[in-house]
Amino acid sequence: MTARRAVLRVLGATALIAGAGRGSAQQPARPAVVAVLWFASSGDPLAQKFFAVLRQRLRELGYVEGRTIVLEQRFADGSAQRLAELAQELVQMKPALIVAPGVAAAVAARRATTTVPIVMLHAGNPIGAGLIASLAQPGGNVTGTSNLPLGGKHVDLMREILPRINRLAILINPTNAGAAPFLASMGEAARSFDIQVVVVEVTRAEEFAKAFASIRNARPDWLHVSADPMIGTHRAEWVEFATGAGLPLSSDAGETARVGGLISYGPLLADHYVLAATYVDKILRGARPADLPVEGPTRYELFLNLKTAKSLGLTIPQSVLLRADEVIQ
Repeated sequence: MTARRAVLRVLGATALIAGAGRGSAQQPARPAVVAVLWFASSGDPLAQKFFAVLRQRLRELGYVEGRTIVLEQRFADGSAQRLAELAQELVQMKPALIVAPGVAAAVAARRATTTVPIVMLHAGNPIGAGLIASLAQPGGNVTGTSNLPLGGKHVDLMREILPRINRLAILINPTNAGAAPFLASMGEAARSFDIQVVVVEVTRAEEFAKAFASIRNARPDWLHVSADPMIGTHRAEWVEFATGAGLPLSSDAGETARVGGLISYGPLLADHYVLAATYVDKILRGARPADLPVEGPTRYELFLNLKTAKSLGLTIPQSVLLRADEVIQ
């Protein structure tokens, strides 16, 4: 028995050494690849700002770039065709998931894959775009955050600032899934106050000159530019047009007021990127997009440009000034 125990001890030690050897030869887990698909260009200051928010929140959740996570960004530079090509390219990389800011990027990603999880951000009308079945139960490989149409709120602001408004021009991209519900919201509110609405559509960069001519011929009292990735890449052009035409200009994006528009009112977009990190974390831990409810905005921001108001001969009511989150002098 003694000899037998000795043999067993030797065999057991050998097995332990072999097991230790196998364990030390194992490679550490590869970091999860999280792709970010932008419609914007790499130099877009808003894209850089929001990516920094996403990155910081992922750090706070314990992710270390290069060790536990790798962030791969792709920029379409405002081209819908390029957006589709980049979506395909990212899918070929076999990422753990794709983050897609805006409905256009989310649609491009969804067309490229039905299996890779997609986290859409501030997507207008995601149900109408075919991205999800419902907000509570997305049902496929897409979840994330959505936007709500705020047309009625914008009309209220216009009437407070310019009570005599009779005709409103709306510049919009009809191919954006969020365009129809936004127009319905703003159109219904405007008609309730007998404000005539002139809708001017633009789907490509080449159409802006014609769109500006149509707006000029319509002789509106106000111009509203609806949020859209393609339109947003040409913000400098339509802000310059409105300034030259002497038109009060409003938009959903805060950047508009900062660069010369009159007012901006919309959701606090940075919040969406904080939420994005939470979705990324849950999916990397095994959650299915189909089971993660889509969240809407909870905070909004109002920006006013007093310098622009002065150049237009407008006095901003105190009631509006008190509600402003930022006033540009």
